[in-house]
Amino acid sequence: MNKVVFFTDLKDLHNAVVQFPLQSFAGKKVPLKLHMGEKKNPYFVKPELVKLVVDELKKAHADPFLFDTTVAYHGARHTKTEYLKLANLHGFTMKNVGCDVVIDDTGVPTVVEGRTFEVAEHLKNSTHIFALSHVKGHIQSGMGGAIKNFGMGGVTKETKIKIHKGSQPVYRKDACTYCGVCVEVCPFEAIDVQKNTWTYNKGECFGCGVCVDNCKTNALRHRDADMQFLLACSAKACVQDKNVLYLNELKRIAKGCDCDPNAGPIICPDIGYLVGDDPVAIDKASLDLINNVKENVFEKVNKVNPLKQIKYGEEIGLGSSSYQLIRL
Repeated sequence: MNKVVFFTDLKDLHNAVVQFPLQSFAGKKVPLKLHMGEKKNPYFVKPELVKLVVDELKKAHADPFLFDTTVAYHGARHTKTEYLKLANLHGFTMKNVGCDVVIDDTGVPTVVEGRTFEVAEHLKNSTHIFALSHVKGHIQSGMGGAIKNFGMGGVTKETKIKIHKGSQPVYRKDACTYCGVCVEVCPFEAIDVQKNTWTYNKGECFGCGVCVDNCKTNALRHRDADMQFLLACSAKACVQDKNVLYLNELKRIAKGCDCDPNAGPIICPDIGYLVGDDPVAIDKASLDLINNVKENVFEKVNKVNPLKQIKYGEEIGLGSSSYQLIRL
């Protein structure tokens, strides 16, 4: 059973990470995979925490650098130059965190479950990775944690787009009863149903799959697969055969993602931090702790069950949802 260490005081960070074989990181260049926040988003992981993690890696004689990838949509993280400027604006500088920032926009094709994912070059070429994930809600995947940190954040623009398009709905008219449930649950207002017509604005759809999940007559199916399945596959492409240590921060738990300038309200009180070496286990522990405080809060506010990505991750061998929680 996987060990997941829980603590509430950052003074215990060292005691948490040394419970895992951090000595294997010695002498390695280590990407510290994180999301450095979209412009105007207030909730992303803060440089103060990142500095503590960098210090722990240096104590283990590793050579860390902060790492993320460019995004598919146009904005402050669309190009390497733009993202580096934003990272600097958000305080991710050598002076503040003690290491360089590297942004990738090219990748290496990697096959998982019969699908090809372009894994960012610095991740693909690394043997050891440290993942720092801010756990929060997400309008398309219900929750963003360690799995999503890699599943969407560890791959190229082209793969990001492919994941979104692959989970868009395909309509089967002969099974549709025009009940309108898909309209009610769609967070992007991409579907319209009238008496005997079903219309869909592909340009407005982000492929969350909520309409497919809620269709009782199977009139809708995914173009390829559920987004959360594709995220789990993509995450596996990024971390398989590598030594990875995961830190999940359960604070500033908002309705929306760190990529959203309008991420909405805080929906759960601060809980603490988790450290583990299995992405499925640490995300399951994160979800369990949050549900203990605010039962099913992610599903209630985003209409998406975040447990799916954990179940899919287990099914494809990304990790195990079984864990032993150790409280410091």
